[in-house]
Amino acid sequence: MSKGRHSIADLKVMDAALRGKSAFSSWSSAAMSKLLAHSYVGRHSRGNVFSSELQAPAQTFLIISGEALAACVFPQRERFAVMLLGPGVMMGIAQALGSPNRAAYDFSAHSEVVAIHMPTLLLLEILDADPLLWKEMMLMTVRQHADHVGMLRSQIEGALQRRVASTIERLAALYGNRIAEGGGVRLQLSQSNLAEILQANRQAIHKELKALANAGVIGLEYNALTVLDQDALKRMVDRATA
Repeated sequence: MSKGRHSIADLKVMDAALRGKSAFSSWSSAAMSKLLAHSYVGRHSRGNVFSSELQAPAQTFLIISGEALAACVFPQRERFAVMLLGPGVMMGIAQALGSPNRAAYDFSAHSEVVAIHMPTLLLLEILDADPLLWKEMMLMTVRQHADHVGMLRSQIEGALQRRVASTIERLAALYGNRIAEGGGVRLQLSQSNLAEILQANRQAIHKELKALANAGVIGLEYNALTVLDQDALKRMVDRATA
C-alpha cells in the first residue's frame, strides 16, 4: 500500500483499529481524518525490519495483527533483541520525545505483521491542539509501559528455568491465540527468538522447552508453541520464584 493513496477498506481498518484504543476513542472526526490522510496500512513479511527509530522522519505504528520483534540498537550499532510485541501495541512516539543519544529501537516482523503507520510529528501536533487528548494517550502509554516492564522482568529475573516459563506465560497472556475450549493458547514464538530475547544459549532453551513439553505443559511446533496447561505453567513460575 502506498503512503499517498488509501483504499476505502484500509481507511475503515485504520479508523476501527485506532478508535478501539482508549487513546483515540474520543478523537473528533476532523482530527481522525487529518491523521488518517497521512497514515497508511503496512503489510510486512516475516523478517522485514518495518520501522526504525534510526530513520527520519519519526514514525509511530500500531500493530493490528501479527507479532514484531523489538531490538535495541546502541549508538555503536550493537544490536540485540529485547522483546516480542503483539496486536494492540503502539510504538514510536517516544522517538520524538527522548534524548538523541539514547539507545534506539528497530522493529522486525516476527510473523506476518499488519500495522498502521502514522507520522509522529503530525500525531503530536493533533494532541497539542487539544491537550485533553493527551490524558488518554499518556494513560494508554503508561499501561503499555507497565506491561513491557513486567515482560522484561520475566525475561531477566531468576534461573533460566523460571525465565523461560515466566516469559512464555506472560507472552501467552498478552498475545496468545486461544485455539478452542480446552485446546490451549497458541503462541507464535521460535526457539531461536526465545533464546535471543532471553540472551541464552539456544541448546539450553531447547532443553527447558523439552522439559515443559514432557511435563505436558506446552506443545512444541515449528516456530510456535501451545500452552496446554496454563495453571501448571503458573505453578512452575511461582515455585521457581519462591
